[in-house]
Amino acid sequence: MKELKIMACSDLHGSKDALAKLISVVDSGAFNLVIVCGDFTTFGTTDYAKEFLKSVKCRVLAVPGNCDVPDTVGVLEEAHASIHNARVEVEGWRFYGFGGGLPSGSGMPFEIAEDLLERSLREVAVPDGVMITHVPAYGMNDSTRFGGHGGSQGVLRVAQEFKPVLALSGHIHESQGRALNKDTIFVNPGPARHGCYASIVLGESADVEFFGGKPPRANPATY
Repeated sequence: MKELKIMACSDLHGSKDALAKLISVVDSGAFNLVIVCGDFTTFGTTDYAKEFLKSVKCRVLAVPGNCDVPDTVGVLEEAHASIHNARVEVEGWRFYGFGGGLPSGSGMPFEIAEDLLERSLREVAVPDGVMITHVPAYGMNDSTRFGGHGGSQGVLRVAQEFKPVLALSGHIHESQGRALNKDTIFVNPGPARHGCYASIVLGESADVEFFGGKPPRANPATY
């Protein structure tokens, strides 16, 4: 499998500054794949996702987040960028994913019941692949500012069963970081709207470097 240089980002939440920064970094030619772990907007239309896909001159794979409207999936599919409920091969690496968030009681546009999320993710999962979700696996870069965990037990079970070499997620803004669980490296690139992203060189191992500094404490209403 060919070495991949990946920019991983998440939680742009409609920020024009975030889009401009990501475009600038991608235009440097340092990456051959951009992965977006959801939340292009905060309850907005699909226009921002369309602008992102048009502006980023690099291969993109993405899932929607819980703050994205369901029509975002169609926009991603039209641009051949969707990894939601899908599996895609890039340079011999097998990527799979599922977007949206768990039910919050807050009426987010794109929420999925835990059992459906787990079942759907398992249907597209493959051993030793790269897993992309919006909500993190439980206990993996999911600590909230309230001291609890915001991750999914179902995502964790799928990861433990299929053992992806790399698992990317966002959603919990204040939990930018890297965690290792058995053979899987879990990465939360942090919220792009605050200038955060991760650079990942995927080869014999996954080398991860974070940019943008420690993100500020996030308003849970924008998860």
